[in-house]
Amino acid sequence: MKKVILFAFLTAMGCQSEKIDAEQQKNNEKAGVKEEISLRIKQNTQVEGIKLSFDAVADSRCPANAICIRAGEVVVDLSVNDTQKIQMCLGDCQQVQPTKYKSPVSQDSLEVTVKNEKYLFVLKQVSPYPGTVADADAQKNYEVKMEVVKK
Repeated sequence: MKKVILFAFLTAMGCQSEKIDAEQQKNNEKAGVKEEISLRIKQNTQVEGIKLSFDAVADSRCPANAICIRAGEVVVDLSVNDTQKIQMCLGDCQQVQPTKYKSPVSQDSLEVTVKNEKYLFVLKQVSPYPGTVADADAQKNYEVKMEVVKK
């Protein structure tokens, strides 16, 4: 008898959990919460009605086959709707100020306003990692993985 009651209780809890998860997922979809994208260099895509382009990369990360004093960083240039230029960084980004940028770049996530809507861009990965492919191939094979979250 105790086993039957325990089984019924656990089954009821499992159903409740699924119901909450389904409701939360429906609310997230309605708000357009998150979209994950991959972009190759010089490629563009549409995300939540925004044209997003991956324009350039400056990669000074320590190569996979080297021993370095600091980890380095990778800075990517993105265009939003061809009118807004943004830079995002992964790695040791606290003091990054490449010569072509007017201000330091220190973020792997950035809030951007487009047409009075706020979005959070989160840079997750930049590949290939230095030292894993031939240098001549790396520049044309760069790819970013990121999330775009409508706020």
